[in-house]
Amino acid sequence: MDNNTVISIVVPLQQDAGLVEEVVNGIDLVLKDRYRFFEIVLVDDGSSDGTNAAIQPLLKKIRRIRYMLLSKTFGREVALTAGIESAIGDYVVTLDPRTDPFDLIPLMIDSCRKSGGIVHGMAENLLRRWFFREWCGSLFRSYCRKHLGVDLKHGVSDFRVMSRQAVNALLQVREQSRYLRVMTLSLGYQHDFYPYQVKHRKGYRPPAWHNEVVTAVNLLAANTRHPLRIVTAVGVLGALLNLSYACYVMVVYLLRPSVAEGWTTLSLQASGMFFLICLILAVLSEYVGVILGEVRTRPLYFIAQELNSSVLLEDTIQSSIVKESVGE
Repeated sequence: MDNNTVISIVVPLQQDAGLVEEVVNGIDLVLKDRYRFFEIVLVDDGSSDGTNAAIQPLLKKIRRIRYMLLSKTFGREVALTAGIESAIGDYVVTLDPRTDPFDLIPLMIDSCRKSGGIVHGMAENLLRRWFFREWCGSLFRSYCRKHLGVDLKHGVSDFRVMSRQAVNALLQVREQSRYLRVMTLSLGYQHDFYPYQVKHRKGYRPPAWHNEVVTAVNLLAANTRHPLRIVTAVGVLGALLNLSYACYVMVVYLLRPSVAEGWTTLSLQASGMFFLICLILAVLSEYVGVILGEVRTRPLYFIAQELNSSVLLEDTIQSSIVKESVGE
């Protein structure tokens, strides 16, 4: 690897005051003997537990730290995006400070250097969840593979390495609804998957099922019209059934002199039609929400504070601003 190659490590933080020192020391220990130029970009997603105070002494003790405090909690995906946009490296690494192993970073960077694309970490020892939740996850991944054209493999995480060329392509995507695991897979570059063992550090919390449901709904609404087309087909079918029923009523009216009032039938018809209408409105509301988010011109995030170590990089590196990744 070129001696002037710059490595950027993007670390999102959210209520991680008790973990940040271990994370920064671990990353610095792995990188300082292997790379001449690197930076650790800490993105604080509006933490209120003293994360900011915990970082202050690290800025004086450890070189090459950049700290960004967002003005409020925008969410993990936006925090990662803020760090990626700020990163100047030829290779940009993103990771979860609570689960991802630091010692694999150089190996994944070497793999990315050879492919020139993106290397995705794939956790092999995820905590087992109850059967129904695993089945729903498998069904969702199959749906993404078929209708989004994205092979969202089981265990793929936010532990990844991207070449500068891939990062530049990612930054051109300005969607408000962001899900980087899908966005990076849809860029079209070479994708490699690197298996690893998850390490649960202090503060780890497994994702809640309702958060996963919200993420899945937002992801589908932002990336595919297939659910809308399903509802359209259901609506057309309901309209045809309603038309057929109206024809049936007219035939009965013409052929029979007296017809008993069909209270039950009319009630079923009304409830069925209202069910379809409510279902259609529910799906349409999701798409209207996505459209509203996309037409807004407001930034994805706001930065409240930026701090750097006393020494960030030893030299000014032109390779950090070129369009192509550094080669052999």
